[in-house]
Amino acid sequence: MITLRNCYKEEIILYCDIFIEEYSNDLIKNHQLNRKQAYNKADNIIKSSFPDYQPEKNNSLYIINKSFSEKSRNIGYIWILETPEEKSIFIMDFYILQKYRNKKLGFESLQKLMSEVEIFGIKSVNLRVEPDNIAAIRLYEKIGFYATGINMSRKTN
Repeated sequence: MITLRNCYKEEIILYCDIFIEEYSNDLIKNHQLNRKQAYNKADNIIKSSFPDYQPEKNNSLYIINKSFSEKSRNIGYIWILETPEEKSIFIMDFYILQKYRNKKLGFESLQKLMSEVEIFGIKSVNLRVEPDNIAAIRLYEKIGFYATGINMSRKTN
């Protein structure tokens, strides 16, 4: 069984390290930033969203727990940003720890999130995914997400 709960400060600290590393790599690969630029951008985003390792307004960081036999394990995180006036959320980050990937736990986790947000009257859930992340795209489509646009970029001199 999957459960979601708000992260404690110590868990937010761990997550921030993961986010900075993962997002920096994404920025290097997909946005042609160098390591320092990518790190600084990721670090600024996380510090503004979780000052003093506490969620900023409308940000929530959930730990994903999975019960295995009689033990519960942290298998990942979901960071959401809520827009209350639109009754919508944006999944800022969805991260399953490496050792729990390819076990359908991402699917289970997103199903749990969707059932939770419906209870609270959320009308839409949005996210962004890199176009080369085929596994994530397939997962999101299985849950019922669909493409709403394509982000494009061009560097200038």
